[in-house]
Amino acid sequence: MIKLRSSWGPATRRGALAAFLAVITFFSSGQAQDGEEAFEITDPQSSQGSALRFAAQGGFVHQSEADIEGPGGASIQVNQFDAGMVLWTHLSDRLRWFNTFHVGINDYDFDGGGFSAGNPWETILETRYGTQLVYSIDDRWGIRGGGLFMISRETDADWEDSFSGGGTFGVDYRHSDSLFLSLGLGVVSQIEDDAMAIPMLAVQWVPAAQWVVRVGAVPVGGGALAGAEVAYEFNDQWELGLGMLLNRDRFRLDDSGPAPDGVGEDRFLPLRLRLAWTFHPQFTLNFIAGMVLGGELKLQDEDGNNLRKEDYDPATYLGLRLAARF
Repeated sequence: MIKLRSSWGPATRRGALAAFLAVITFFSSGQAQDGEEAFEITDPQSSQGSALRFAAQGGFVHQSEADIEGPGGASIQVNQFDAGMVLWTHLSDRLRWFNTFHVGINDYDFDGGGFSAGNPWETILETRYGTQLVYSIDDRWGIRGGGLFMISRETDADWEDSFSGGGTFGVDYRHSDSLFLSLGLGVVSQIEDDAMAIPMLAVQWVPAAQWVVRVGAVPVGGGALAGAEVAYEFNDQWELGLGMLLNRDRFRLDDSGPAPDGVGEDRFLPLRLRLAWTFHPQFTLNFIAGMVLGGELKLQDEDGNNLRKEDYDPATYLGLRLAARF
């Protein structure tokens, strides 16, 4: 098992997390697009010419063992499994309806004392549904609005206490075939915390032949809150992308462990290299390798008061994801 020691202090990592969160939520459509951007549906023009289309993705990511700051020799290791689907259709020549579905299973393995004492949580189940209406005012301008509904919980936690959701609104602008932007605002509730108001901007920009810059519209995001990527297309089959994601998972805990019916949170930054192989016009296999630059864990009681809060060190990050579009 590869373990990496961080040269960053806890304050430095917290600052990096906060800075990236501030930047990437401004330059992202993470909540507005429900994190399922692998299918390039950010631009409403992409859905023209078909009454009903859908796409799906799924995969596995392994986050290797990392040391948790603080006393007790604590460590964390995570295996993530997820699948998502997007369906979009024309309700009229100008009006389109997008629906996204995402399910995820995050299997945590804590070891040692400190934050890990008593095994704070084990398997987390995430279910998310997003819906949006997109109206094209003309060839350049459009508006969008919709809702987002989430259930995030440990395996045996109560469903009714694990719900969060909200709404989004945005304005789209298509400058040219090589540049599309979407600016919006999302307001989303949180489990035992204040609602978040998130400014959001999605960008898809082709600055030169074979190059593409994506912000908030990152392929195979795996349910990430936000992301950004620069990619180079070698040909119709191969693409290489370098990017960063922001993952923030907040979930209800079951009635056992050190925080019965409490709340857990895991926030981390994967820096990843993505090699995409389109072996069939409708199927792409993505090989992912990189590093989680560090993360932050919280354990709270049932009212959202902090019981434990620690940073954890960088760790290697490997995955394999399949995306399909029809």
